[in-house]
Amino acid sequence: MLPDFVQYLLFIGIAAMMFLLRLDTKRFSAAEWDTQDGDWRVWMARLSWYAAGVALALIVFALHPSPVAELNLVLSPDRQEALVYGLLFGGAGVAAAFVLAVLRRGRITFPAPARYPGGVLTAVGTAFYDEWLFRGVMLGLLLSLGLPDWLAVVSAAFIYAFTVRAGTGSRGVFTLGLWLAIGLVTGALTVSTLGIAAGFLGHAITRFALFMTMGPPERAVVAEVHRPSGGTGDDGAYVIQPRDVRRG
Repeated sequence: MLPDFVQYLLFIGIAAMMFLLRLDTKRFSAAEWDTQDGDWRVWMARLSWYAAGVALALIVFALHPSPVAELNLVLSPDRQEALVYGLLFGGAGVAAAFVLAVLRRGRITFPAPARYPGGVLTAVGTAFYDEWLFRGVMLGLLLSLGLPDWLAVVSAAFIYAFTVRAGTGSRGVFTLGLWLAIGLVTGALTVSTLGIAAGFLGHAITRFALFMTMGPPERAVVAEVHRPSGGTGDDGAYVIQPRDVRRG
């Protein structure tokens, strides 16, 4: 049995690893860089990011002395309430996605049906990762410092929005406002329902609606990069390159 302070330090370290991994989504073609394109190597890297998120989340839960009481790392004490709030948030997110698509592009173009499974994976996997890390761990730590609920929610939302912004390289006000709004709503739902279920459900629905109406949040292409002769023997590697990171 580890001493309490050692176990808590390990918890902080694993949570920090989750945070750094969230910043490195480009390397794995995941989250905002997930185009649902690429061969098996791209998909293996992509799936490894989501799998690593689940593994690290479970370790965080095991290491923290009170993950439910202090970090709200539970679905919700009242699951029916969480379901209702999550669906309401998701419905508002769907409506907002259609409006934003029309405002930004003047039209709505749905992706090919073959991309839908990848879109579901991206929406659900990224929503789980973000809710666990930012509305569970991050928000819980801020609340444990004695911050008022509203200030902790706002602080966590800004940390989340600028983390996604840093990970995508986007400098647009639109995308910053989008992630900030998601962070504020999901943070408020976490505090009010004492769990992450409502925020997770609404966040996943909103992300999938954005995928359906606007494609990946950061439009990207998969480019094959061949090694020069005499390399390690790999035929090539894949990188994700933004078409225009200056666009919001």
